[in-house]
Amino acid sequence: MLAEGIFILTVSLSGNYDDLEFVGYFNDCPTAMIYFKENCSEHKAASCLLKEYSNISPDHVSPSQFDFDTIKESQSCGFVGVDTRTFTGEDDD
Repeated sequence: MLAEGIFILTVSLSGNYDDLEFVGYFNDCPTAMIYFKENCSEHKAASCLLKEYSNISPDHVSPSQFDFDTIKESQSCGFVGVDTRTFTGEDDD
């Protein structure tokens, strides 16, 4: 039987889980692990668990993918930024 809830994917560069980085929320672990395999090749290990069992603080707020102006720190694997050479943020009309 599959657990229902929100799952958290974290990744480790070292592989020893001492340096876990938050990647995102997923509906299930198989989907999270597929994401890990496809987008986090530089990381050696991943962890997926129910949000309620994680040590992520209850007030953790993930940056919205549309809040590019508020993101100041480097992002976890899989983050796609904006190419400023081709995107101006203005309508082309």
